[in-house]
Amino acid sequence: MIKYATLTSAMMVIAMLSHAQDAATVVISPDQPLSAKNTDLRKQVYEWSKAQLNSDDYKTVKAHPSAAVFPGKIKEGATPVTKTVHITHNKISDTLVPVVSRVNYAQPWNDNLYSTGLYAAPGAYIEVTVPKELLDKGIGIQVGAHSDNLNQWVAGKEDWRRMPLIVRKQELKAATTKIASPFGGLIYVTTSPRKDSWAGDVKIGHAIEAPLYRAGITTPEEWKAQLQNNKAPWGELATEKVVLTIPDSVLQQVTDPAYVMKIWDLIIGGEAELAQIPQPYYRPQRMVIDEHIGGGFMHSGYPVMIHHSPSRRMLSADVIADPLKLMVGSKGGANWGFFHEIGHNMQNLDWVFGGTTEVSCNFFSLYMFDRLLGGRDDAHTGISNKETQDMMKKYFGEGADYETWKKNPFLGLIMFRQLQEAFGWETFKKFFRECHTLAAIDKAGTYAKTDVQKRDLWAGLFSRAAGRNVAPFFEKWGIPISDAVKKDLSSLPEWMPYNFPPQQ
Repeated sequence: MIKYATLTSAMMVIAMLSHAQDAATVVISPDQPLSAKNTDLRKQVYEWSKAQLNSDDYKTVKAHPSAAVFPGKIKEGATPVTKTVHITHNKISDTLVPVVSRVNYAQPWNDNLYSTGLYAAPGAYIEVTVPKELLDKGIGIQVGAHSDNLNQWVAGKEDWRRMPLIVRKQELKAATTKIASPFGGLIYVTTSPRKDSWAGDVKIGHAIEAPLYRAGITTPEEWKAQLQNNKAPWGELATEKVVLTIPDSVLQQVTDPAYVMKIWDLIIGGEAELAQIPQPYYRPQRMVIDEHIGGGFMHSGYPVMIHHSPSRRMLSADVIADPLKLMVGSKGGANWGFFHEIGHNMQNLDWVFGGTTEVSCNFFSLYMFDRLLGGRDDAHTGISNKETQDMMKKYFGEGADYETWKKNPFLGLIMFRQLQEAFGWETFKKFFRECHTLAAIDKAGTYAKTDVQKRDLWAGLFSRAAGRNVAPFFEKWGIPISDAVKKDLSSLPEWMPYNFPPQQ
């Protein structure tokens, strides 16, 4: 029994070492994805990656072979540098906290990422030095921008086209810290948006310079030189409203970053303007291109993650570098998608009731088409005249029902389109401002905890903003409104669109 147990233990150790070796050497790429069916190796790869990215022993960290494919290898001739970066962190204002607390899809309390214009080579350590007075400020370092965990959500059931975890995070607890990642990546200084304001110099050694365009600061000559001398696989374009994380192959095409970022500022600024989110915001929106993300073509958050996988024919990097391509109707293509995901980052959960998560984010798609493209021609097939009429006739012909309504986002959007067509975007903005006011008064958000409260909020506040009672309109659509709100609105004249429900 003892001999058998010893032999079994030895065999288990050998097997574990074998798997660990597989995890350390396997190459995962678009051309050589790791199958979802290979559950044993996927588990080993995931656990190996997690252990490596949590290890404090930088000396044992080696470059993983997959890193040469994604996020990419350092170009030949790269020379490590030591650079001092001045970081200014401004704590989110107390008045903005209640508003930001409601935009949950934007991951509002993820640590702020402050770009350094530096890149950590795979397997090579970087040395970070901070003044002693900053050590109690909750400052950290992050290596890598591609933060999606492919072991969960939709990607957990897909073949992996990159390693599942490739971002390294570490809090700075000593004046000097050495950090290494087997995958490398852009280097960020991090801190919580709720931490007290601070400013100071962070010295980073043994790093590779990466392109970083800062609107209003980086000159055309400096940008040209950055691109010509670049050895890093990734770089960034940044304004006070948005930061774009882009591969070098695409950055090399950005010869006029000021113009590119002007358009992105218009997009971000327009969506924030509809949401009535104060500008400047407490931090820029971030958008990161990735070979494989957690789910969808894009998804919201901090950062917004964007698929760019030529092997899957999901191309978006060219649009990032040339946003003028977003200024043409695409029948639900890239522009609707970008506006939609940024819209998720603007959604206030106080007014997102059952069935509207994928509806109210499209307010922002519509607004961008109205304000940037001059109209909704070819915006999306889901809002075409024919689709609109067909959906309405089918829905009302079968009997308006809330559970049915909740299952079709474009059907749900028709209801809000009718409100917008009747009362205009300014009424929506007034409604959103009223929600912000409620959030400031009641920081616990007790006025919008339930689905009933959120539906009532729409009917009640929007009716007051419009000066017309829209509760009967909501109920005609099958959306229940409480008796108390209907009674409260009874003094206002009722409103209903012409030819609604549609007869022809």
